[in-house]
This record gives sequence, structure tokens and C-alpha cells, in this order.
Amino acid sequence: MKKNFPVTGQEKTVQEGIRLVSRTDTKGIVTFANDNFVAQSGFSRDELLGSSHNIVRHPDVPPIVFEDMWDTLKKGLPWRGTVKNRCKNGDHYWVDAHVVPVRKDGKTIGYMSVRTAASREAIEKAEALYAEAARTGQVPRQSGGGWRRFMTVRNGAALGIVFVTLMMIAGGILGITGLTLSSQAMSGLYHEEMAPVHAIGRINFLMADNRAQVALSLREDMASGKTRGHMAALERNRLEIDALWNTYIKLPRGEQERALADAYWQARNHYVDSGLKPARQALEQGDFAAAGKVMDEQLNPLYDEANHRAAALLDFLSVKARDNFEAVAQRNHLIIVVAVAGITAGCLIVLFAGVYFFRATVVPLQSAVGALERIAEGNLSGEADTSGFGEPGRVMTGVAIMQLHLKVMMDEIRVSSGSIREQCHRLNTTMMNLAEHSEEQHDRVYQTVDAATASAEGLGRLAEDAERMMQLAEQGIAVADVADVDTGDLAKMAHDLAAAVRLEAFSMGDTVGQMNQVAMLIVENRGEVQGAWAASQRLEKTAQELDKLVKYFD
Repeated sequence: MKKNFPVTGQEKTVQEGIRLVSRTDTKGIVTFANDNFVAQSGFSRDELLGSSHNIVRHPDVPPIVFEDMWDTLKKGLPWRGTVKNRCKNGDHYWVDAHVVPVRKDGKTIGYMSVRTAASREAIEKAEALYAEAARTGQVPRQSGGGWRRFMTVRNGAALGIVFVTLMMIAGGILGITGLTLSSQAMSGLYHEEMAPVHAIGRINFLMADNRAQVALSLREDMASGKTRGHMAALERNRLEIDALWNTYIKLPRGEQERALADAYWQARNHYVDSGLKPARQALEQGDFAAAGKVMDEQLNPLYDEANHRAAALLDFLSVKARDNFEAVAQRNHLIIVVAVAGITAGCLIVLFAGVYFFRATVVPLQSAVGALERIAEGNLSGEADTSGFGEPGRVMTGVAIMQLHLKVMMDEIRVSSGSIREQCHRLNTTMMNLAEHSEEQHDRVYQTVDAATASAEGLGRLAEDAERMMQLAEQGIAVADVADVDTGDLAKMAHDLAAAVRLEAFSMGDTVGQMNQVAMLIVENRGEVQGAWAASQRLEKTAQELDKLVKYFD
């Protein structure tokens, strides 16, 4: 990087309230410099125009500062910083620099820098920043970066749509999955728990019915001797019990349930083999006494034992079904909790995203509206925050650039109106002097005309007197003053004198006419001078109106 030397270490303070304005092309070549910048820098305008803007760069400013400035400007964003510039003689001055892109037809055609006096606090911070940058080679970047640059209104709206869609899909999947799991759990609870309970209960009921059929056969056959119907019932019950048991043993069972079921089935088989079959055989043989004895001594005790085993198995199945039901209920509760938590989290995310989106879009837009309203009111002193991102950030950047352009325009109008007012004052003074001289000349010309007119009149009288003298000379009358002169010569002299006087009178008359024309021209010129003076007065009044316009925006 170019380093400009020498440096004196002497500060040339920037006057408060003035703006140092310069413009460059996209390559940093100076194309415009206002009078304040020319005066502050110490360079002539010809030296500045066409030169690189780094002609005023001070060697104390780290290169990383200008790298950040150019990175920011190339992204179409404004840059602001406290900068130390070098004068031509080596002195320096501190400025609060605003640099913005100059765009036309949507393209950047150059850059404009507007500098004002920097505060002492800003200068101290800048010196500390320069020292830190010289040590680390880094400065806080203004060019933007990170994830926040993606937070545009368009991306936010798209992200919101995608998020809400995903939430609806997730909610639907969660709901459908929950219903499916609940349905499967209820189906499993029925088939794995309630079906075994139903099968064992039914088997136990049919065993009781078999005992009842035997008891009914004993009672009825003692009266009538008919056992065929009850024996058929015993056979049907046996077939149903076998079918139920075959279905039950195919179901998945644990070790404890299998042990209880085996014990129950053994008791049931013992009940059938040692109780029901002997009683049935005795009934079929008509030995009712033996059948009654078998029922009392074997069938009932074995039934009680099998019933006890069935009760133990049913209790186990009931406990198991209750535990499984509670597990299903807990799982359903968990699904509900997860669903509620998901909905709550989604709502919170939407809420926080909405708040952030509001702060990132609506608040900057409100600031932009406020800035535009201040500009509409004529207040250009406010500062626009250009740290935002996305569309709101672009709006604020546009407002800041427009405000800066308006400030420069007002400053140039102020300078131009002051120059117009000064020139008008000089012109008025010149016009007044010219009018006074014209009036004086007019008076002198008329005085000369009056004198010439009087001379012409005297010459005319003299010519008349000469003519009378000529007449007297022709008559031969002697004159006392010319007594020694010949009469003929006197007449000739009188005639010549009269002719000469008459010619001089005619010439004097022409001179008077010409002087009258000059006087008329002087009068006309005085009128034109007065008209020019009036126009200058109006132009000065226009300059005053421009001053009022500039003050309105101050």
C-alpha cells in the first residue's frame, strides 16, 4: 500500500459544521472535490482531480481499515468510520467519514465520501483501534457476514412455510403413529391377554358344566333312567375344551404362565381321567351307585383341585393383563405428552421466530418510516442504522444514502446561494456606480448642450450684427472704429465674417444635435442599468430563498 510522507504530527482541526465532499469512480480516482475538501487537504483542485483518492491517506491508518471499507462498498453497502487523513504539507486531520456507493440505472458508477469533524472521543477510540489492528491485523468488519445475512423477508417467509408444513407433517405422523400403536396395543392386549383369560375361563366353565351334567344324570336317571342327553353334552364339552386348549397353547406365553398352565392342564386331565371318565362309564353301564360314589370321592375333589389351578392361572393372566394395560396406558400417556410437548415447542418456536422476524423486519421498517418522515419534515440531522440485513437493511441503507446525498446537495446549494448572493452584491454595487456615473454624465452633457446652444445663439446674433455692418458698409456710412479702412474692404470683411459666423453657428447646431442624441443614449443606458440592477435584486432574493430552503433542512 502506498505510504505518503512526510508527516509532521501537527493536527489541522476540521471546522465544525462543514462537510468535506469528494467523489471517485469505481477505481478510486477523484472526479469531484468541493471547496472545503480542497482547502482542508492543502492540495489544489487540479492536483486532486484525476488522482487516486489515497493521495490523502495517512500512513498511520492500517491497510485492513481500507480493505474493510472496499469490501463493504463492493457489496453495495455504506461504510462509516473515523479516519485520519494527511494534508499536503504533512499535517493531519481527523474526520467522521461516510462513504456510500453512487448508483445509476441500477449500477454502481462511483463512490461519494462525506466527512465531518470527528469528536475527541471518536478519535481516541480510532487510535486504540488502529493500534489493535496494527498488532492483530484485524478490525471489526462492517461488510456483513455470518448467518444473519440470510435473514431476508423472502427467506423468512419460505422458512416459516416450510417449518409450519413440517410441523403439520410431524403432527400428522405423530397422531397417526400414536393411533396405530394404540390400536396395536389394544389388539395385542385382547389377543394376548383377554383371549387366554376367555379360553381358560370357558374351559373352567365347561368343566363345571361337565360336573353338573354328571349330577343331573344321577338325579334324573334315578327317576327316569335316561342319560343319553347328558352324555352327548359331555362329549360336546370335551371337544370344545380340546379346541380351546389347542388355541391357547399356540399363544406366546412366558415361563411362569406356561408353568401355571401346565399345572392346570395336568389337574384337568387328572380330573377327566380319574373323575369324569369313571363316572361316565358307570352312568353308561347304569351303575348309578358307583357313579355317585365316584362323583363324591373323586370327581368333586379333582374338580376343586383343577378349579384351584384355573383360579391361579386366571389370577396370573388378570395381573398380566392389568400390567399390560397400564403399560399401554402409560405409552398412550407418553404419546400425549410428546404430542403436547411437540405442539408447545412448535408454538414457542413459531412465537420466538415471529418475534425475531418482527424485530428483524417490522422494527427496521418502522425506523425507515421514521427516518423518511424526518426527512419529509426537513430534518436531515438524524442517523440511519444500516446494520440490518435483508430487505429492511436494504431499505435503511437506501434511506442513509439518500439522506447523505440530500445533505451534500443542501451543502452545495448553500455554497452556490452564498456565491450568487456575493456576486449579486458586487453586481449591484457596480450597477449603482454605473448609474451614478451615467447620471453625472447625463447632467454634464446637458450642461454642455445648454452652453453650446447659448454659443450658437450668440454666434447667430453676431452673424446678424455682421450682416447689418455689411449693409452699413455698402451704404458708405463710416464707422468710428474703422475710420481708416476702405469701405470696399470693410464690406468684404463684414461679408466674410457673417458667412464664417453663420457656418460656425450651423456647425454648433449639428454638435448640439449630436450631443442631444448622446444624452438620449445615456438616458436609455441608465434605464437599462436600472433594469439590470432590478434583475440582480431579484436574483439576490432568489439566493435568499435558497438559503431559507437550506435552513429548512438543517
